[in-house]
Amino acid sequence: MPPSLDGERCADRCYGCNYGIYFLPHLPTLYMATILQNDRYEIAIRDFAAKKQKKKDFLNFISNDDSNAYVFFTVFLSERNDIEARRLIRNIQDDAKYVYCGTQATWNPTAFLDENSYVIRGEPDFTILELAKVLQGHENIENVNGVSFMKNGKVKHNASRDLIKNIDDVPIPDRTLLDHSPYYNPKLSKTPHTAVLTSRGCFGKCWYCVPNSLSFARELEYKKYYDKKPAPRLHSVERVINEFREIAKLGFKSVSIIDDEFLWNDKRTVAICEGIKKLNLEWSCLARPDMVTEKSAKAMSEAGCYYVDLGVESFDQKVLDAIRKEMKVEDISKTIKILKDYGIEPEINVLLGATPVETEETIRKTINEVEKLDVEYVLYSIASPFPGTDFYYAAKEKGWMTTEDYIPIDPDKESLISYRHLSKNKLEELMNEAYKEHYFNPKYIIKQIKNIKSVKDFVNKTNTAMNLIRRNVIGRFKFT
Repeated sequence: MPPSLDGERCADRCYGCNYGIYFLPHLPTLYMATILQNDRYEIAIRDFAAKKQKKKDFLNFISNDDSNAYVFFTVFLSERNDIEARRLIRNIQDDAKYVYCGTQATWNPTAFLDENSYVIRGEPDFTILELAKVLQGHENIENVNGVSFMKNGKVKHNASRDLIKNIDDVPIPDRTLLDHSPYYNPKLSKTPHTAVLTSRGCFGKCWYCVPNSLSFARELEYKKYYDKKPAPRLHSVERVINEFREIAKLGFKSVSIIDDEFLWNDKRTVAICEGIKKLNLEWSCLARPDMVTEKSAKAMSEAGCYYVDLGVESFDQKVLDAIRKEMKVEDISKTIKILKDYGIEPEINVLLGATPVETEETIRKTINEVEKLDVEYVLYSIASPFPGTDFYYAAKEKGWMTTEDYIPIDPDKESLISYRHLSKNKLEELMNEAYKEHYFNPKYIIKQIKNIKSVKDFVNKTNTAMNLIRRNVIGRFKFT
């Protein structure tokens, strides 16, 4: 992951839809690296972004590196940066090969191609191994499904690769390949910290949704051929428990489960929790409010779950129906009570402007309802019409975007959407108000200070708070 080379902040590559306030280890890269290493390839992973390194650090690394190929997992917000990284490498090494994968590379592979560059579309895990053999001259690229390349000046897209049917076939990522010291989750107090995926995909039909970057690359490729989302794939309970055991053995103290939906059913959730509860790990996960039950919450609490990231989006039922959330407003408060009863902190995610059904009144209603719930963590963002989502196609057709097509912007700060009754400026103004309403509340500030558990915890929380304020409050004020 290169440092910022295009003047923008470094994109978060785990989800790929925002610029990172903090960074998590990138699992898709770890999966590929582990598979290559297991086949005796010499690999190295460098995360310049997470380490807050600069262009000079990147150039110094390249000047002393002799790799034959460089692999980039490129998301919507990092295309320009990753292409610039290639240009800088070429100024120093003129014979290296380049491999791009990820959401943006899957969505528009042609943008990355030249005679020395290749694109892996969809799930890259095992395709990277076949492509590595091609680059060594041992295989014919025409036989590798899921890749795009250029030959004799012409772009070629090989047939799509089948989805990985049993994702347990993907080895547990070797976390020793990556320096984890820069990674943390400010809502979890313990370090060192890592991340886990226990599934790929989601059953939801939300029309705006951008899942984690691996799941979405998988989805974008599948939709090109079948015009629908692929079925989710789940790791077995045994595999999940084994990975958590290995994580604990390596000395990690906290884990972010970054599945788009961790709670599939009580049986699976309880079995996983029973298998990991003696590992003394602090962890978090993402879930739909309507999937939380008393049984699952109890098991999660006993197994070390500290908080659950809830996709709430709105407290107006008409808005929820319009965005195909398939959830009732009453599910939200019910779920938050259940989680609090078991000592699990809920984080609320709210999405503004994801449908023209949204109004200033519905947004203010949502803000007010959020504050009544007395939760610590709230994340507001403006719905961005990311390519490949149903929201994108509707926004493009109906002229809801401020530009002719999607361009990379920070949805936690800026709006690409503008309705006649709810303008871009009004959406940004309302989000600014929402953040000030919650995070500048003295009650919230005092509670955060009381909850600090260590010097490291204090530093992480302070850095995150300052980044949040700079992005969502100070960044919007204009001084005259």
